[in-house]
Amino acid sequence: MASINDPIPIILCGAKATLGQESANFMKPEFEVIHFCASVDAACAEIPRLLSDEDPRPAEGNEVGTHNYSARPKAVLLGRTYTDDKLQAVLEACKGKGEVSWVIPGEAAGKNEGIGPGHATKVATIMKNVLVDLVNTGRMGTAGEFKYGF
Repeated sequence: MASINDPIPIILCGAKATLGQESANFMKPEFEVIHFCASVDAACAEIPRLLSDEDPRPAEGNEVGTHNYSARPKAVLLGRTYTDDKLQAVLEACKGKGEVSWVIPGEAAGKNEGIGPGHATKVATIMKNVLVDLVNTGRMGTAGEFKYGF
């Protein structure tokens, strides 16, 4: 893997804060989850503000992520609950707000089987591998959709 001196800021979106926290911890030290969105509505409202260098005004009780907004996020990671219609809603809300790499579910979108102990780490491992590939190929932070699968 290419050398990463400072953690790369990323946004994580998923259905449950407990899984989000586990995933955020797993992303360290190479990647820093600066923000977590627990719903499509939150993603549609908060991610465009982050991409525009504005305060995302997260929902109360959002404890996942560092909330260090000093650097623009380079990637947005969407969990398996983000089906095509949900993904399109978020992409539309973020249109024209700045370049970012979108790490999105492939065939696993909308499927909930296998959720249990270790699920967050399994998904985070797959997502982290996509992020590492983006770094190694010089595509981190570039506009595009990069799918992950199981």
